[in-house]
Amino acid sequence: MSLGLVGRKVGMTRIFAEDGKTIPVTVLDVSDNRVSQIKTIDTDGYAAVQIAYGKRRASRITKPVAGHLAKAGVEPCRGTKEFRVESEQAGGMSAGDAIGADLFQVGQKVDVTGVTIGKGFSDLLLLRPVRALRFGRGERPGAPGAGGLGCQRAFCVPCGRAHGHGPVLSPGLNGPFGGER
Repeated sequence: MSLGLVGRKVGMTRIFAEDGKTIPVTVLDVSDNRVSQIKTIDTDGYAAVQIAYGKRRASRITKPVAGHLAKAGVEPCRGTKEFRVESEQAGGMSAGDAIGADLFQVGQKVDVTGVTIGKGFSDLLLLRPVRALRFGRGERPGAPGAGGLGCQRAFCVPCGRAHGHGPVLSPGLNGPFGGER
């Protein structure tokens, strides 16, 4: 494994290349990453670096967490994340060090993982790509509906076209109603 950063998506923008083409980019805020603990093979059985990210008022964190962060000399944070690293990489750091985007080189490929905000329990017409019979939402005559949902022999097919949070088993149909990684 390698050391990483925890960030927050700020937005999207674009960069213009030398030949005039536009490249879409995602802007991430990774400014408040600090080392809160160094785990070594001698004391913990593995080598890792614990990163504290974000800012939070001191009254919003528990006393055990406040004591852990005070021991490292780190201000209150939104959360912590642990990255397993090689022993040599962890040896060059100390608790309280700030880590920024200079951790990466220009042109380096990185793995990014995110969690969607989710949209809750959703109506069938929003969730699935089905037509609303003849009329749209809330118009008369005839209430909108999706027709048959694919139920056969008194049971419905799993991950069928029913309303809810979206099918978990079929990744291509999740749509904008995520809540998953």
